[in-house]
Amino acid sequence: MGDENVDEIIKDFISLQNDIVIDRYSDSGANGELYFGKRELLSDRVALKFYYYNKDISTHNEPLILKSIEHPNILKIYDAKIIHQQYAYFLTPEISGGDLKNFKDNNIVSLYDAINITQGILNGLSELHRNPNNLLHRDLKPKNILIDQETKTPYIADFGSVKFISNTENTVVASKSTQIYRPNESVLQNVYNRQSDIYQVGIILFQLLGGKFPEAPFDWLDERQKSKYLKITGSEFEKWQFIDSAIDNLIVKNKLLDYDSLPAFINNKIKTVIKTATNKDLNKRYFTCSEFIKELFDLKKQNKDWWGDNKEIYANKENKKYYRISEDKKGYCLQVSKNQVNWTKDNKHVGTLESIISRIHKD
Repeated sequence: MGDENVDEIIKDFISLQNDIVIDRYSDSGANGELYFGKRELLSDRVALKFYYYNKDISTHNEPLILKSIEHPNILKIYDAKIIHQQYAYFLTPEISGGDLKNFKDNNIVSLYDAINITQGILNGLSELHRNPNNLLHRDLKPKNILIDQETKTPYIADFGSVKFISNTENTVVASKSTQIYRPNESVLQNVYNRQSDIYQVGIILFQLLGGKFPEAPFDWLDERQKSKYLKITGSEFEKWQFIDSAIDNLIVKNKLLDYDSLPAFINNKIKTVIKTATNKDLNKRYFTCSEFIKELFDLKKQNKDWWGDNKEIYANKENKKYYRISEDKKGYCLQVSKNQVNWTKDNKHVGTLESIISRIHKD
């Protein structure tokens, strides 16, 4: 199963399971070991996350939070047990689409999909933020969001960095979990608040829409910085410091996101929503999840659904009219259809990609 490096205590527990037939292991479980299987009695798929147990330290935040909150966009917990003086585990549903990064990498995500998924994340986040929960997630990113393959319902997961914020506090100490998702206030002041979570959701929306967001830290450097990095003769620590400084600089200057890397059909209104969600100035960023959700709702009303499939671009108007853009020898051509089977050429444009997209937006 690929769990050779897992502690024998956990593997022994797995082998003795009677009700759950374990058939898969994943090393993607942050702060723990993750197994999947099927419950014999109930015939449903479940996930078991094992983590270090210490009765003297609060190591149970994640299962306790999942148990205390019931929401359709927050991962549900079935059970939690101590299996050894060193380990405990909690049991949740296995979410069919895996994490959002995996889902995006292996599926076509349309504009409406991106909006719906983001609204779902914000709905779950709103539940965390509201009284009496008053919780900040502090590590929202595609790998910490699970998604149903069929319904495309997102579930906020991985509460290893969660922090309680009292009604008398404006901020808490920032988490350093994932640098490229840290907002400006986290980098400059080491503080974090509800709007910081909203910032991270804005980053997720940018990624869902197809914006360039490298995984490798080195890829965030420009050519001049890469050249300087390769000339560093010091320790690995010095090299990492150089990269960290370059990324922090992009964050504080609000230049982390390259809006030109978004697909051509992403218009300025959509970009403005992302820019508002990720603004370095808290006074210009969405103050609540509800504000962000409302803007996304308006975007759906104002825009057709768009998606890319290989080298073609598609759009859909209320499932009544479909558009297909493809390249030909003269430039770009547009076809329209009512059923995605019979396509008719449309020549009401000048043959450029921009003119065709503009034509569809106005239709």
